[in-house]
Amino acid sequence: MEAIVTFLTACAGFFNSQKSHSNNAMASHSYGVSNTTILNFDDIPTINGLARVPQDYGHLIFSSYNVISPRDPAFDGQISGNDLNCAVSPPNALIGSRYDADQRTKSVGAYFRIYNGTSMIEDGLYPYFSLLNFNIKPMDAPPPRTTITIKGYSSTDRDPLEWHVDFDSGYHLPLHVKMHEFSGVAWDQLYGVEILADFGEDALDWEFCVDDIELQFFKVAGKDQERVSPAQAVLHGG
Repeated sequence: MEAIVTFLTACAGFFNSQKSHSNNAMASHSYGVSNTTILNFDDIPTINGLARVPQDYGHLIFSSYNVISPRDPAFDGQISGNDLNCAVSPPNALIGSRYDADQRTKSVGAYFRIYNGTSMIEDGLYPYFSLLNFNIKPMDAPPPRTTITIKGYSSTDRDPLEWHVDFDSGYHLPLHVKMHEFSGVAWDQLYGVEILADFGEDALDWEFCVDDIELQFFKVAGKDQERVSPAQAVLHGG
C-alpha cells in the first residue's frame, strides 16, 4: 500500500497543476419518481492512470478521492493483480483514504457532498440525494478486521446515518453495498457521505476503492421539466 500512497503523493503537483472542469450531467426525475444516476467516473481522462475528480461532477464535490485507472501501464508493479477488479465498470474507479493529495494532509475521511445547492434548485432539483448502492473494497491485502465505515449526513437529522463492514485479511472482491437492504434504513435526503477505512487499535488509515455509486435526485415540484435532462443518466459509459 505504501507504493500507492507514494505514487499519489508524487502526483500531488500534477493534480494541483490541472484546471478543474465541470461535468453537469443530471438525472431526470418526475416529482417523487425514483430515476437514478450512476457515477462510474469512466468519462474522466487520466494521465499515468490518475486524475482529479472535477468539481460539480454529478452535482457533487469529492475530497480525499482520486480517479484511478488500475490497468494503466503506469501502475505495473505498483498495484497487485488482485486489485485490478477495483474498477467494477472499467476503466476507472475512485481510490480514497484520509490522505488529501491537494492539501498533503490527512482528513477525517474521504467524502462527497452537494457542490452547489442553489444551482441545483435553479436547475429544478432538490439539493439532496439518496444513496442507493455502490461497490467498495479495501486495496491490497488488508490486516484482519479492517473496517470500512460509511456515514450519511442529512440536514434533517442531527446524527449521521452509519453503517460499517469488517474485512478479513487477504485480497477481496468488490462488495456491492445495497444501503437500504444492508443497513435496514433508507439513506435519503443526504447532502454528504463520508467513507473511511481503518485497522488496529489506533484506527490507522487504509486505502479503499469505490465504483458505480448509484444516487437518486428529485425534481422540484412545479419546475419546468425541460430544464432537467430527459433520460436516466449514467456518468459515464452506459
